[in-house]
Amino acid sequence: MAVSSWVPPSLPESSAAASGSGESGLVLLDMWCYIADLPNNTTAEGTTSTGLPIKVTLRAARPPHLSHFCVHCPGLDFRITGPKIVATDAHLVLLCVPIHPNSATGALDWDYFVYSPRAQRLDLLPNPDPICLNDSATALISRQDGAWYAVAALGYANPLYDGGALIRWEFCLHLYRSSSNSKAWISKRLSLNKFKRDKLIPLPAAVDRLYHETEKTITIGGEHGTVAWVDLWRGIFFCDVLKKRPLLRDVPLPVPARSNWDRLLINDDPGYFRDVTISRNKDSIKYVELEFRSIEVLNPATTPVSYTDWVAVKNSSRKSLHVIRDGWKSTTWSMAIPVGLQERWNRDCVFDVKDISLEPCLSDRMAMLSSKTMKELQVGHPILSMDDDVVYLLSETTPKHMDKLALMFAIDVKKSTLRGLAELDVKKFDYLSSFCTSEICRGT
Repeated sequence: MAVSSWVPPSLPESSAAASGSGESGLVLLDMWCYIADLPNNTTAEGTTSTGLPIKVTLRAARPPHLSHFCVHCPGLDFRITGPKIVATDAHLVLLCVPIHPNSATGALDWDYFVYSPRAQRLDLLPNPDPICLNDSATALISRQDGAWYAVAALGYANPLYDGGALIRWEFCLHLYRSSSNSKAWISKRLSLNKFKRDKLIPLPAAVDRLYHETEKTITIGGEHGTVAWVDLWRGIFFCDVLKKRPLLRDVPLPVPARSNWDRLLINDDPGYFRDVTISRNKDSIKYVELEFRSIEVLNPATTPVSYTDWVAVKNSSRKSLHVIRDGWKSTTWSMAIPVGLQERWNRDCVFDVKDISLEPCLSDRMAMLSSKTMKELQVGHPILSMDDDVVYLLSETTPKHMDKLALMFAIDVKKSTLRGLAELDVKKFDYLSSFCTSEICRGT
């Protein structure tokens, strides 16, 4: 990774208002931190496990511009990788910092901190060693307005078989409570023996995936600290992690859109065309899927008409569907929380790219995009807003006679309007592109 990619960009002039009075406090966070000493009224100071002083600062911007964190730790050489945000909840942030420059693979190679911009507090957590936390499967749970908090991570355990028959999948819940007198991590065994998603969204035999692979974790909270571990291909595990005996509940996602079926065979990153988030008031789970519309070359009479028919064909044939790209559309869904017995996803709206224009939001620098339409731009990695009908989309493009641009689009999918766009740090975007929505600025 180039050292220059750690230099933070300047913020737009409107950034100071992003967390000001009357604003929602919702921001788009760059989950990879910059390395810089740029203190403001959110800066918190602490000490690493090796005794080095460390400072963390939030620099907020109004979406679709990115907010980011700056970490300053003289004496640490971020040679291989850098600090990153693991999770957020309310006004708390869980971040990890590599403390051994030549290695970043074991638990002892990282320090974990909980940071509060509002309270300007930076807490070093006990190292979870020998547990290695999976960042995408780790949640932060704020309790009593940040007075204490919990960190919950899902890990794998060996499944249980009877002969050659699978009896149940086994997982481990790794849990830390800041209110615990022992200040230690504990682990509990979780089991799953009702394989709901195998019935609704079976996998072709050629697909080599575990029953559940967490790409994203969402904190729902509530009395029992509910967490949702999301496998963006097939489903969500819900778990009340603060209960004495927590249980996993398996809720399948909607069946994939037809043009995404073959992506299973090549194990594409599902985050390129799907996202799941929690609504701001935490009364529903929201889900979006991009569908890259295609002109099918195969004879329609021989093309499977349902997902389960397609799985059956794939189990007997290795041929893939040949397609030609022809624009895209998005579909958003929601499910009420707490999840009822019906586990019902409601389709909210379908947005087609052909219904939108770039013109309203073009800056002078991006004026050369005006000859293009959204349909012609390659987009992906949707990010759902927590409190409205906006979907943020990433795009890379190289207009004629210009350097490459990395852009973030904000689209109101219900009104079919472009709400705004922002230019990203293209040097960093080349290496790392991981973003999320957060209410971290509310009340700061």
